[in-house]
Amino acid sequence: MNKRYLFIAIAALASAEAIAGKPAVNGPFSFEPLTESGLAGSEDPCAPLKLPEGFSQRVLIQELDYCEAEVTLDAIAGVNDLNDMNVVNETGNGAGRYLYQTHENSGGIGAITALDLKTGDYAVYTAADLGLAPGFSRLDGIDWTPWGTLLFAEENGAIGRLFECQAEGLDVSCVDRPAVGRMSHEGIVAAPNGNVYVGDELNGGSIYRFVPDQYGDLSSGVLYALNIPGSTTNCSGATGVGLTPTGQAEWVPMDIADGKSAREAADMAGVSDYCRPEDAELIGTNLYVATTSTKNVLQIPINSDTPYVTEFAGINTNMNNEADVWNYGLHSPDNLASDNAGNLYIVEDNSDNSDVWVATPDHDNDGSADSVVLFTTLTTMGAEGTGIYFPRTMPKTMLINVQHADNGNDMTMVITRD
Repeated sequence: MNKRYLFIAIAALASAEAIAGKPAVNGPFSFEPLTESGLAGSEDPCAPLKLPEGFSQRVLIQELDYCEAEVTLDAIAGVNDLNDMNVVNETGNGAGRYLYQTHENSGGIGAITALDLKTGDYAVYTAADLGLAPGFSRLDGIDWTPWGTLLFAEENGAIGRLFECQAEGLDVSCVDRPAVGRMSHEGIVAAPNGNVYVGDELNGGSIYRFVPDQYGDLSSGVLYALNIPGSTTNCSGATGVGLTPTGQAEWVPMDIADGKSAREAADMAGVSDYCRPEDAELIGTNLYVATTSTKNVLQIPINSDTPYVTEFAGINTNMNNEADVWNYGLHSPDNLASDNAGNLYIVEDNSDNSDVWVATPDHDNDGSADSVVLFTTLTTMGAEGTGIYFPRTMPKTMLINVQHADNGNDMTMVITRD
């Protein structure tokens, strides 16, 4: 046996021993962790998630009429709908009734959809429908703000836009918010204090905080970038063993006047690079950001202008690298979500077998999750899981999208604790 295979065998044995001692995850979505990832194509395409005991799954939305589903909705004819992120109206009248979803198609044909979860009625909005030329490209992140508006944005190079919408049921009207910064948007978090956190999804992208001049008004304010003085970054996408900076940080104000993108401003300021900062999630006073290329999730306290950044979950602290332990390791962490017990769910950008991991709260205050365990695997051929989301009015329910399925049937699944 050569050294590489010996190493993999040893790592797999160590992994098996570690799995045996993994604790259950507590809360309304409690479960006993899976001990290994599901295999591509191993589950029914209409029930494609390998789940722990005590859970059920159903198809909420399907693009094509293949499965038994609550709604068949082909948002963008002729291509995969690429349904990406989910959010419901979390506040106001009828909170939790309407589901809003982004579609990540490029070439100006992206869209957002609004679905009435009670009646099954829906609306599809292109940029032209909303008067927002020249068309949506790669719509990705989405969030419901504490002041009752809808945010969504484009993952479209350095020029991606962020929009704010008044959403009343199926009626949506939107405006561009350039003050929040032009970048390749994915993660969007609107914090209770009115600040908005976003990331530039790029190997070498930055993590930003937008502080509005007035609460609930994103038309003006100051954009800051997260910097760790003296840090180095190595975004090794091939192996996922690079270096994303952690340590004592600061928020540096950006100059985005005269039409500069946030990326240009960050480069001019010389702030820290990160390795494809993708989705973001807020739990209490901590912001979590998935840095895909280096296979980790950062924890950033938001109640300080000089936060101490740590690796909350990842291959340097508490997880295997899938390149070493293929059936119980992390590959390309992407979308994030939290349940109402403070657990952080992490889905992989990994076609064919997209795992969802759960990082439990940091009770020993060392900056890392006390444990990371496997919840489920999406086994649809060619697809990745996206848009994991817990509607706050439904603590035993999680949504997850099936994106770019080989069979053309992109879907939104509902996972329910029995």
